[in-house]
Amino acid sequence: MIRMRHVIISTGNEELDIRLGGGFPHPNLILIEGDHGSGKSALGQQFLYGALKRGLKGLVVATEVTPRELVRSMKEIQLVDADKFYMFGQLRILTLHLKRFEWRRRLGRLVLPILAEYLEKNQERFDVALIDSLTQLLTYADTSTVLNFMKRLRLLTSVGKSVILTMHPNATEPALASKIRGMCDGYIKVRNEAIGGRILKVMSVVKMRGMPPGAETSITFDVDPAMGIKIVPIKAAKA
Repeated sequence: MIRMRHVIISTGNEELDIRLGGGFPHPNLILIEGDHGSGKSALGQQFLYGALKRGLKGLVVATEVTPRELVRSMKEIQLVDADKFYMFGQLRILTLHLKRFEWRRRLGRLVLPILAEYLEKNQERFDVALIDSLTQLLTYADTSTVLNFMKRLRLLTSVGKSVILTMHPNATEPALASKIRGMCDGYIKVRNEAIGGRILKVMSVVKMRGMPPGAETSITFDVDPAMGIKIVPIKAAKA
């Protein structure tokens, strides 16, 4: 598979960009893994927002919220142009969160292949895709289906697309989770941690293909509704 040359795309958050050496490398297949409330969705949305601000086309595959809820959540963390990007078609949202819809084993097995086919057939409509989250999609999928899905996502990066996945740590059995991480170009772990009497979020960049020299691999932050993602220096956090 031919690898395209990386470009660094701003996240749209100046403080985060400084810590990451300018932004995130594109194209890449990036996994953001963390427990509920650890900030993984906010981080994925921030990366996507930066791509939209640059003029790239974005797609969100949402498994837990409706399009309206997603746009509202982005605006709540100061991604203020989210509704405009959506209204004018630069941001597309595919939702798998349907009222009165119950996941069934037989239907659940078909979701990943159908989603991969959708992404392949509509690849001209997006430059960066966010799948938030992969956890729901893994519920009924067997190992070969998951690995084939990941392989098809990697092929999208070879034609210049970035795909950002979010996933809970216990989304699937350990051996498969390890293979998923291994197939990604970037792997970011986020967790909640008590620092100086405060509960903050810690982002650890385990690996990232094309990462700029000097980029930090451990970043402490908080998600403030008034300011969005805010970097918290360790000294300030412990004070």
